[in-house]
Amino acid sequence: MKCCGRVLTEDQLTLLDGDPELVPDDVVQGFADHSESCFDEDEYKAAWRRLAYRVVRLLENAPDTSLTGGLWSAKPLSWPEDERAALRAQVTDAMLRVAEDEERWPALDALFQFGPHLDESLTPWLRLVDTFPDEVVTYLADKWAYAVNTTGEGDYGYVFIWEEPTAGEEMREWLFRPALRDRLSGVDSEAAQEALLQIDWLAEELSTR
Repeated sequence: MKCCGRVLTEDQLTLLDGDPELVPDDVVQGFADHSESCFDEDEYKAAWRRLAYRVVRLLENAPDTSLTGGLWSAKPLSWPEDERAALRAQVTDAMLRVAEDEERWPALDALFQFGPHLDESLTPWLRLVDTFPDEVVTYLADKWAYAVNTTGEGDYGYVFIWEEPTAGEEMREWLFRPALRDRLSGVDSEAAQEALLQIDWLAEELSTR
């Protein structure tokens, strides 16, 4: 495997070409966090296919959303269905585990930023979030409403860049659902009230465009 040489050494590139189980976490992280423009396109896509499940492990245990930045260029929608199905299951299981521990909730958004690339759609993953307890849904709704309200698209405009519908449109549709408002209204917490405020501000902004 070839690279620009600024981040990964020749020994690390050799590891990336081999058994993915033998690649140290820091090398997997260095690859995923490195610009795709520094690699041969075909080698980059092939490396992502080998290492995707390792990146999911990292996102669960040491969440860092920068590790999903290269997924769009890796084109996972073109990967064999059995590989994508295995990754869907892995991400789903990881999100379910993380949702049970409040201290690990920051990993939810990192994992969420991986899953939709497999089908170029947020919707299946938002449906999964809907199955979580109210407190978890509140945490994510507050985070996502703030992100979308602050930048117009949040992380969903530059990480998920497919169209029809855009990821931002899918996220806004979820935020504006009456069912979500009912859930948030029933949660007695500052996060729930802040999420409702952010959603109302976003709706007002969109109505004036």
